Amino acid sequence: MRLKDKVALVIGGSQSLGEAISSEFARQGAQVIVNSRPREEPPAVVTRLTAEGLQVAWEPGDMNDPASMVAVVERVVARFGRLDILVVSGSPGGGKPDLFEEMPTTEYARMLNGQLISRMNCLHAVVQPMAKQGYGKVVFVTSDAGRTPTPSETLVGTAAAGLMYFTRAVGKELARKGIRVNCIATTLTKDTPIHNYAQLYGKDHVLSKAFAKIEAQTPFGMNVPSDIAKTALYFASSDSDQVSGSVISVNGGLSFP
Repeated sequence: MRLKDKVALVIGGSQSLGEAISSEFARQGAQVIVNSRPREEPPAVVTRLTAEGLQVAWEPGDMNDPASMVAVVERVVARFGRLDILVVSGSPGGGKPDLFEEMPTTEYARMLNGQLISRMNCLHAVVQPMAKQGYGKVVFVTSDAGRTPTPSETLVGTAAAGLMYFTRAVGKELARKGIRVNCIATTLTKDTPIHNYAQLYGKDHVLSKAFAKIEAQTPFGMNVPSDIAKTALYFASSDSDQVSGSVISVNGGLSFP
């Protein structure tokens, strides 16, 4: 129960890596608030974890909209009295992987907003309440393409590299307020949107070929979502109280930045 009595907001926590993180945190004793885009009913992960007797709630909101994120955080603090942990996963409006030369110029801003600016919106919304309580843990989830160039992930990698610098900069800036900011960089992971895209394209597509090569070169095998969730748990728990501004690559030994 490494997160007992902690309140954790998981942005993009209803599916893929975010769902794995929400589940891990709830089982470690946290009061988890799952964020997803507005919908008629709570996400399945909320229903499932609640049925298991875990402390899980749902707060809809759009991480692309700064005002929406502020409203989500305000509701969380009003309901639970504090906010100890923020995890930002997901990539709203991020588009699909493609070669740069084949990508419409209209995709530039959409990809960068979905992968970078939206995460800044989330952090900005939690700084004031976390600073007020003198404590906070922030965990970003991004792509290892920000460290190791990958065909078809030029803009994803550009956004990820920017987020890694942002993590270091705000990690230093917010330390005086008791807020620690860290980042997880992931590579090809099973049961994630980018992995599923590759399956749909077929083995002859450039993305599929690139991912097949990556998988063949990964010493410890392809990531699964729980690998990312366990690293997020480390950053969210007291085990990492002496760590801020850091990026950990979870990539099965594929590369060593």
